[in-house]
Amino acid sequence: MDRLDQYSFDQFKDFFEYHFQKNTKSGSRKMTLQEFAVRLGYNSPSSLSMVAKGSRLPSTTLLESLFDYWKINSTDKDRVRLLVEVEKRKRKGQNVFPTLEKLNKISNYKKIDLKYYSVVKDWYVLVIKLMVANKNFLEDPLWISQRLRKKITPSQAKKALELLLDLNLIRRDPVTSKLFSTDDNTETQHDFSSEAIRENHKSMMTRAIEAVDEQNLKQRHLNSLSLQFDIEKMPEAKQKILEFIKQFNSEFQATKPSSIYQLNVQFFEHTDEGSKNDI
Repeated sequence: MDRLDQYSFDQFKDFFEYHFQKNTKSGSRKMTLQEFAVRLGYNSPSSLSMVAKGSRLPSTTLLESLFDYWKINSTDKDRVRLLVEVEKRKRKGQNVFPTLEKLNKISNYKKIDLKYYSVVKDWYVLVIKLMVANKNFLEDPLWISQRLRKKITPSQAKKALELLLDLNLIRRDPVTSKLFSTDDNTETQHDFSSEAIRENHKSMMTRAIEAVDEQNLKQRHLNSLSLQFDIEKMPEAKQKILEFIKQFNSEFQATKPSSIYQLNVQFFEHTDEGSKNDI
């Protein structure tokens, strides 16, 4: 039986999908959700279907049934329970830090200072930090929400400003009372796997997907490349990508910006030859 420490999960849906795909086979045919529901003692697969789609979190009863069926060990059970609790609190708008602190103690990921968790995890926090440098910036949560294409609420914008001020990533001019950024760039450590960084990457990729339909060709530029690649050259490839990003930033970073843009570079494996556990 595969263990959680052999595969990385940053939300319950990952855990469900992985174990369902790996452990619900009947001969050469994979079990359907209907058949799986019956084996767990449910008359309808509706609950499992919503869990599989990520629209509903599992009840305690369902979670324990899954643990028993898949023979999950006690340590991994604790981690998944905490993942579910974090997601429940996030959906209710409740404080997640006490639960994250518990999760950090048993997480397979490297630890990130909990003070900076939301700075990294919530994609819009560092974007707002950049917006502060905009000459037309208004310290108005509603204005910020609208400028970010209503992808966040005014409440989220307000909390982001408070967090940035609390962590001294932005300051208030004592004379004009206007906000300003304490530095031009904020960079996370490379080849550093954490739940916060993973969440940030996923959010930024979602913004890129939305841009395909919501922005015209003058606002965006998207390209992709599929190539035959030698995995042994991955360190060299990563270095080239980092050098490109730094050069791009050096050439195009505006001192008096009118807009905030996002450059995403994704380089990943299509085939199944490499390890899934590294990052």
